[in-house]
Amino acid sequence: RLRVARPQARTRATAATPRATLEHLAPAHGRTQRPPPPGAPATESHRLEAKVPSCGFIPQMATSSARAPAAAATASGSWAPSTSRRVAARSRPAPATPLERSVGVGPGASRWATDGSGWATAALGRRHEKERRRLAGRPSRAVTEPAGDVPISSPPPTADERDSKSYDQTGQHTIELPELTPSSREDRFDLVIVGCGPAGLSAADRASSKGLRVALIDPTPLKRWQNNYGVWVDEFENLGLTDCFNKVWPRAKVVIDDARPDGIDLARPYGQVNRIVLKNKFLARCVDQGVVFGACAVEGVAHEGDGSVVTLKGGENGKFAGTEVHAKMVLDATGHARKLVQFERDFTPGYQAAFGIMCETDGPHGLDLDTMLFMDWRDEHLSPRYKEMNSQHPTFLYAMPFTETKIFFEETSLVERPGLEFDDLKVKLKQRLAKMGIKVKSVQEEEYCLIPMGGVLPTLPQRTLGVGGTAGMVHPSTGFMVSKTLLSVRSLVDTLVDELKAGGTGGGARIDADGVAERVWQSVWPDEELRMRTFMCFGMETLMELDIKGTRQFFETFFKMEQDVWGGFLSWRIKPLGLVKLGGVLFFKFSNYMRFNFVWSALPFMASFIKNFATADNTFNSDKWGGLVLQKPKLTSVPGQGPIPRPDTDKKRENPAAEPISGSSIDFSKLIAGGDIDKPQQASKLRPDREWIEFQQRKIFKDQAPIVDVLEPLANDAVVDVLVVGAGPAGLAVAAEMATRGVSVGLIAPDTPFVNNYGVWLDEFEELGLTDCLLHEYDDALVWFNDRDPAAGIGLNRAYGQVCRRRLREKLLARCKAAGVRYAPGLVDQLKHGDADEGELSVVSGAIKRDGNNDVSFNMSAKVVVCGTGHNRDMLQYEDGPGPGWQTAYGIEVKMPGHPFEVNKAVFMDFRQSDPELEDGSVESGVWRVPSFLYVLPVDENTVFVEETCLVARVQVPFDELKRRLYRRLSRMGLNVTQDQIIEEEASWIPLGGTPPTSPQRTLAYGAAAGLVHPASGYSIVNSLRRAPAFADAVVSGLEAGGSAEAATRGWDVLWGDEPRRQVGFYQFGMELLMSLRIEQMRNFFGTFFALPKELSAGFLGNNLTSVQLLQFALTVFFQGNWELRALLLTHLASAGAGVRLGKAYAHPLLRALYGGNGTNDGSVSTVVDRKKPPQEPNFSSFARDLFSAEEQGFLPGFQGKDWWAVGTRPEYGERKSRDDEDDDDDEAGNGGGGSAGGAGGSPRSSPQGSAGSKGERDLVSSSMNAASVTSLGGDQGSMAYWSNGSAALVVTSAVRNTGARVDDLYGERRKKFLPAALLNVTGQGVVPPYLTGEMPGDVGWDPLQMGAQRDIMKLRERELIHGRWAMLAAIGVLVPESTARLSLFGTPGQHWWNTHIEWTGTSSGIPELTYLGENIPWGVFWLPIIHLPLFFVAEMLRTGRLEVEAFRDLDQLYPGGKLFDPLGIGAGVSDEELKILKTIEIQHCRLAMIASFGFIVEALAWGAGPLDVFGGA
Repeated sequence: RLRVARPQARTRATAATPRATLEHLAPAHGRTQRPPPPGAPATESHRLEAKVPSCGFIPQMATSSARAPAAAATASGSWAPSTSRRVAARSRPAPATPLERSVGVGPGASRWATDGSGWATAALGRRHEKERRRLAGRPSRAVTEPAGDVPISSPPPTADERDSKSYDQTGQHTIELPELTPSSREDRFDLVIVGCGPAGLSAADRASSKGLRVALIDPTPLKRWQNNYGVWVDEFENLGLTDCFNKVWPRAKVVIDDARPDGIDLARPYGQVNRIVLKNKFLARCVDQGVVFGACAVEGVAHEGDGSVVTLKGGENGKFAGTEVHAKMVLDATGHARKLVQFERDFTPGYQAAFGIMCETDGPHGLDLDTMLFMDWRDEHLSPRYKEMNSQHPTFLYAMPFTETKIFFEETSLVERPGLEFDDLKVKLKQRLAKMGIKVKSVQEEEYCLIPMGGVLPTLPQRTLGVGGTAGMVHPSTGFMVSKTLLSVRSLVDTLVDELKAGGTGGGARIDADGVAERVWQSVWPDEELRMRTFMCFGMETLMELDIKGTRQFFETFFKMEQDVWGGFLSWRIKPLGLVKLGGVLFFKFSNYMRFNFVWSALPFMASFIKNFATADNTFNSDKWGGLVLQKPKLTSVPGQGPIPRPDTDKKRENPAAEPISGSSIDFSKLIAGGDIDKPQQASKLRPDREWIEFQQRKIFKDQAPIVDVLEPLANDAVVDVLVVGAGPAGLAVAAEMATRGVSVGLIAPDTPFVNNYGVWLDEFEELGLTDCLLHEYDDALVWFNDRDPAAGIGLNRAYGQVCRRRLREKLLARCKAAGVRYAPGLVDQLKHGDADEGELSVVSGAIKRDGNNDVSFNMSAKVVVCGTGHNRDMLQYEDGPGPGWQTAYGIEVKMPGHPFEVNKAVFMDFRQSDPELEDGSVESGVWRVPSFLYVLPVDENTVFVEETCLVARVQVPFDELKRRLYRRLSRMGLNVTQDQIIEEEASWIPLGGTPPTSPQRTLAYGAAAGLVHPASGYSIVNSLRRAPAFADAVVSGLEAGGSAEAATRGWDVLWGDEPRRQVGFYQFGMELLMSLRIEQMRNFFGTFFALPKELSAGFLGNNLTSVQLLQFALTVFFQGNWELRALLLTHLASAGAGVRLGKAYAHPLLRALYGGNGTNDGSVSTVVDRKKPPQEPNFSSFARDLFSAEEQGFLPGFQGKDWWAVGTRPEYGERKSRDDEDDDDDEAGNGGGGSAGGAGGSPRSSPQGSAGSKGERDLVSSSMNAASVTSLGGDQGSMAYWSNGSAALVVTSAVRNTGARVDDLYGERRKKFLPAALLNVTGQGVVPPYLTGEMPGDVGWDPLQMGAQRDIMKLRERELIHGRWAMLAAIGVLVPESTARLSLFGTPGQHWWNTHIEWTGTSSGIPELTYLGENIPWGVFWLPIIHLPLFFVAEMLRTGRLEVEAFRDLDQLYPGGKLFDPLGIGAGVSDEELKILKTIEIQHCRLAMIASFGFIVEALAWGAGPLDVFGGA
């Protein structure tokens, strides 16, 4: 550590500090402690030392960097850096500029000298050198300068060595700071300053130099200032701080766009402040002048008549807790934290956000070392998503080149409300550097800058004084602050000194504190300054409204003005009249486009600006039109980037700049090293889901007793009435219910615990009498639908609970024991049903597991076998149809002290997006991210269960993908999880929907195996427990009435009778809708769902609604939802699959009467079931195959796209099943019992694509898995009968395919023409004109008048299409009023579409009445055509290109598409071939409509008849 010591002491250094930066050290001051006031006890100087990391933070400066907006330029002015600078990295240092040498900074500017005491520091300017000589003989305290240490015996470093680190600003401040001295009302400090940033330290320096007794309070007064400060050199020259520069550039540059890379040169020197030197300088002077320091925080301040009392807290070991500091005046210099000053109105600033890096590049970066790049607005380097965002929320590059390879880059958003996210800025900076060809070798420092700009000033006046960011001294239009603050300190302190002197000297002098504060505030913010700030706030609001084009034109005009003008504006030097002149000159120099946009952007704030500018008021309103117009929240970031507000955050009171910002979810170093590693990976690179499921099934919970220790054993050859296979909640519940009804019941299943967490609605468990089985009860459940929802969430006003697995299992086992259920820990291999008519029993065979011994075979017999094996499908036969959807979830119970979730509230659904969509993942491109949400069950204040859940997906979202999303989401919430904190991991896997079991069949099923899982939510446990009594009643009564066959029939009727089928059909309809929704559509649906009456939403989730009530539910959703949701519901209902299946479910009795049996043509049910050769593909095999099939077709896990319903469309299982007969030892895992629990065991070893069990066994055809490579899947027509995706495009696609039309039939030489081919061959080639080549839609070779031969055929086609569209509207406009009149709905029978009259008779007011179809219509309707005609004219001008607007410039004039011209998205999600067919269909309808409209007109003119008169009189 370098110490600048007394003259007789040798200067010492250590190797801890880089020696290359000694040239930037501030000179050492000899310092003498100011004697204490009379009567005050003498105190020792208290040594404070803070070791500062490279990314430290100054709390009082919050996140403001107080420097100009930044941008980047190149040496040659081109986009790519000059190749001449990239030939090789030079080892020599960058030469110091003449300007740098004149102020004593830069490489080579230091002079090294040696004397008897060792190496001395460099002189940093004549003025500072003189000061050092003057103080050379005075004693000084030890100061550790951060710029570097040099070994005592080392020679001076060479220029090459100095250059590598000569501009680093890392290190530590170590200086003996005098500790805070006692004070009282009789012995007050003149000034107590809170905050040790540039504002607070400079105020302490000036006040103490004027003879005031000053105390400075800050928790870490020696902590390094975090942010870089950039200033214009002339501003620091005026302040006498030219010795505090780190680097000076003779000129700056602004690059406007990609077309003009040379940019605009600014002949104004710019400098980076050496924040280490500047702080050392202020600290040294403060200590010399007697300032005392309190290393603690402030609890609050209380004002008295002639002073104030500041209450402290904290400090080392809490030494300052409760201490009172008495002062005449208090100054708040806490930066943007605004700790003490008060605001009479909400503080609603804009925010300048910037992310910067100080880095070493791999080779020369190519930027001109003599030019600071002030702004670079180019954006051609951006990807489409970020370029679109940049068009409305532009950012620029700010760059400070120090050496050939050392440079500071910063991506900056000038001002936005709310501020842009740092993750977005990182991605944009990465893309910019890649375009420039710059490779970052290492990042020495990262900077996160968030500066509040504009907004209201503090209440003026008030007793607490303010300076810096807390007093609104940030330039509202640029973000500059430090120079303005240091200048304002002078007027503030000088006024305060004069006022205090007028009141008398000494700590006990009486002053009028209110009057002093008022006059000080007036000196800080006089009327002239208030007017200037109002003008700048007005400019800020206007800039926020401009898009990238307007922003570029504004700054191009601005920086081409005289330097005195733009320089004065940036430096607060132009007076109010000059600002008005500046505005006028800008407007005069603007282009017409810019004038219009500038006025349009400024108009909403004009009234408030004029008022405040004229009156010098502090009430400028940042709301458009004074808040009279509701403003739509702006989307300033890519969804899925940036922080997620935690539930313990109150957004209304949140100050985003109050707390340190030291990082964001994206690691920039990893981002530039190889892209964002936190993104979805290929399915083949993930841990197989089979391993996750087996991991879940094999969990051991020692608190759950083995079943063999509870129930009586079941003999290997036992004969029972009912044999239940499976020992999960459903199996135990139904076994107990059967046994209580007097039949003998055996239970066979692996002896495993309950492993899954169960969440239930509290009222449902109360109805079951199982509240004693709950582990936790929550007063409410919270939901978040999008990022605009309150940080605390939206309560559902419904209590929730977490089930205790141990208690529930113990209770169900106790019921089984009390009822006499017997148990065998076995695994079923085969089930053979005897002839029920002959009274033969069903035989179940398999093996019983014995610890340490060989398995023992068993052959048990039963009248009825009930399969309760969960999601295993191996022992049942299911109907043919679409496969299931998949709900997957990955969760962890984790120790998280002080987590932000309320202990008495569960988080049911948090749909705030965990990470962004793929780069090109739009509906139009056919790719989107499968939505998932956060589910949280707090355990206590330090423990919580968090889970990322995919509600339902066509192709399973893998557990590793959900784990990635969960960790990313927690990171964005500021919650980091380490492995040692995890108590338990959970992988939950639930097939939803699909086809039901074939019924009736001899094998009964219950629980998930019987399809009792709610297809739209995944809930099953309550439904299984609730329906067990009714199911048991039916089976037992069937046994008593007619034996096993009747028992099976009655049992299946309870589960899958007419009413249950209708209910499940409706739920499955909802599941398929949810499966198709994008994240915004999902949010829209659930926002409507949870706003329904509670009895409907709760009934839907709880399976409590009848089939009729479900229809009422659907209508309520339809009418309560918005038009987008209504369109989704209608198109889903009209789709080829979902609507048909829903209709079949409700018409099941009719279908059963038609087909017999269960209403389908499924054929007979097998009487022998072999687990190793199941009747259909096991669930695990099917989802694994679909997952890898999706990968082969270009989908990343967790993403889906157009035609996604066709992924994994499977052939008949029997055509391709090929199985090993070997036993699978994994079958015993799981709580389902019987077959492979959960479907993991017993799954096939092979599939059509190969094994789904390991990463290395698959040869995938997957060359690129990024978004751009994802292509549309081509599904066959049969797949359309299975799935719908909730979009109009699907309905159209289905309709197009049902027409049977093919592109080859409609386009090209071989297209179908107006005559059959045989007749065309007879008539010869001349019948089809040669200019009709088949390229246009609807070209059938017909043009008998040869109109296309003499004229532009494309112009004719344009007119035909436009007239045809009008004709289609006209046809509807004729038929609708004709129909309403005939039906007397509107109009009188006998009236026709042309019957419009003006009635003058019988009107008392003299105003005629308008009638249409004999009905009076309001006069306001008369204005509609008058208003519409000009709009039609403008629309036609836009379409033809005679009037140009940027938004319509690149649109196809005939088929523009988009939400404005294709609101239903009919052409958005279809293939090129389908679009061609649609165009043909449209032109054919156009031609038909034109003929029809012409016929309507002729009919009306000739016979006075309407088109429906052919049906006779009304």
